[in-house]
Amino acid sequence: MYVRLPKTARTDRLLSAAVNPTVHTKRDQEEQVPRASTPERHASPEEVVQAFNKLRPEEVLRLKKRATLQIGGTEYTNPLELLSEAVQRAMIATDPNKQENERGRPWPMERVELLAFLSRSIDSIADTSRQSLHQKETDRLEALAGDEGDVATVLHDADFSAPDIVDQAIDLEEDRARQAAAKADADLIEQHFAGDQAVLAIIEGEKEEMSPGEVQEMFGLNEKTYDSARRRLRRQVDKLMPGRSQK
Repeated sequence: MYVRLPKTARTDRLLSAAVNPTVHTKRDQEEQVPRASTPERHASPEEVVQAFNKLRPEEVLRLKKRATLQIGGTEYTNPLELLSEAVQRAMIATDPNKQENERGRPWPMERVELLAFLSRSIDSIADTSRQSLHQKETDRLEALAGDEGDVATVLHDADFSAPDIVDQAIDLEEDRARQAAAKADADLIEQHFAGDQAVLAIIEGEKEEMSPGEVQEMFGLNEKTYDSARRRLRRQVDKLMPGRSQK
């Protein structure tokens, strides 16, 4: 599958550096200080793009879904922007011409699969962004409060209130319990249909809130195959989880 990354000057520069790497002579290599062990090899910008374009459609969907879940409270305006940032940081990491202020995250391609690497990168970038925005907001409130003021008073005057910590803890535990139950149900169904690619395509599509037409186009299913697979899924859900049939 080929996925076009957003075209930016930074991306063009990274790819140019990958296609025209710096040439090292044999003498240069011999003069290098020998290392005790072979250093871990990180992917070049070109290798990052090639590997990303080889990801399966469902793998790209998972990355988009992860970016969608992580984007809340960050500086990014849409999931693709966050995903693109993760890819570009992997490219920047091995760019010999990267700027001093550019942050890279090298991909150890021989040890970690790209899907897992990008998933962790998305999480890390989102967390850092949220922390940065939170600190900026804290600094702004402290500036408003002044030397003699109090941040809590500023919040109160602005008609903001902090929820009780006990209520927050209860809500968090309830959310975790619901998520755990939903994951257990999904794992049970996916395990049963492990060899049925059409049903797995429907399940993957529902996770991403795709329409029937989008599922058929993405996974190459015709309408008859799609309808038949959906009936199989519905019947099995009736058996495994009475009262929770797919509609």
